[in-house]
Amino acid sequence: MTARSDNIRPVSTLGLLLTYTCPISCAHCLVDAGPRRKEKMALGSVCGWIDDAAAYRGGAIKSIELTGGEPFYDLQNLALVSDHAQQAGLSVSVETNAGWAGTLEQAILTLTRLPAIGFISLSTGVHHQQFIPIGHINNAIIAAELLGRRYHVTIVTDCEQDDRFIAIRKHLEKIIAPSRIRSVVTYPAGRAKKPESGIGIRASMEPSGKPCINPFKPVILPDGRVMACSGPVHRYRKSCPLCLGNLRKEPLATVLDRTAKSRLMHLIWTWGPHRMASLLASYDHEERLPGEYVSGSPCDICNKLLSDRYLASRLKALLDDPATILLQPES
Repeated sequence: MTARSDNIRPVSTLGLLLTYTCPISCAHCLVDAGPRRKEKMALGSVCGWIDDAAAYRGGAIKSIELTGGEPFYDLQNLALVSDHAQQAGLSVSVETNAGWAGTLEQAILTLTRLPAIGFISLSTGVHHQQFIPIGHINNAIIAAELLGRRYHVTIVTDCEQDDRFIAIRKHLEKIIAPSRIRSVVTYPAGRAKKPESGIGIRASMEPSGKPCINPFKPVILPDGRVMACSGPVHRYRKSCPLCLGNLRKEPLATVLDRTAKSRLMHLIWTWGPHRMASLLASYDHEERLPGEYVSGSPCDICNKLLSDRYLASRLKALLDDPATILLQPES
């Protein structure tokens, strides 16, 4: 298969980063969320973008994922946004640290106020638990089950061999099916990039072969930028390939049509970020590749390669060239 393949799956889920505000300031946070951050989406803007998403290509977008910061920080706004999305014919999911689930009664009451939210992505981990005990996750799980909401739990960890990560996973496996548990490895970006963060990552000479954890899910930021994912790309320059466009300057449909044709996104979302490194290496750019990567983190590959001006430009040139062989055999 060459870089000219047009067998590219269209976007079906759109993320909306509602706010950078969060009641906690975790050391690993990729977007530097915290109580001092005040940036958020204006209600009129977010509702307009939801309407545009629902109208895109006759219903190609099926779902909206609300993220932050902490979307539950402003329950009234979350209810308005999620209700609007549901009324537009979209299913609604939300990412949350479950700080609102201090008791089971509180968790049930909170979710009852948000009837449009059908799926809840709960986040926990060692850094989360400095602020929010695992009991909050337990309460959120029980409330979700009682109210018929689907859910999964993501454990964020510096290393999947860490005893603390293993203990959290074993705890969760006692109360929910292992299929409902995911893990994400931290990498140095956002607050985790600061020396004082205390993040204890493990390095590897080879990039992780894991798939992209957010395939086919661009995210709109409060300022109107559309990014390829909800990682630290909000800090990237406009020329970074992960910056897909800006809704203050062009319609959502234009941005999504361009994204669906992007061979870089096709490469990342179909085969995984590690394909970028193997492609560059196979076309004699190996000497410019990073000397090490974060073990187990596909996101670290995108972060390192696409924030590098030279490597990003070489990738673009390769993918624009019809002679480039996109799919390389595994070694």
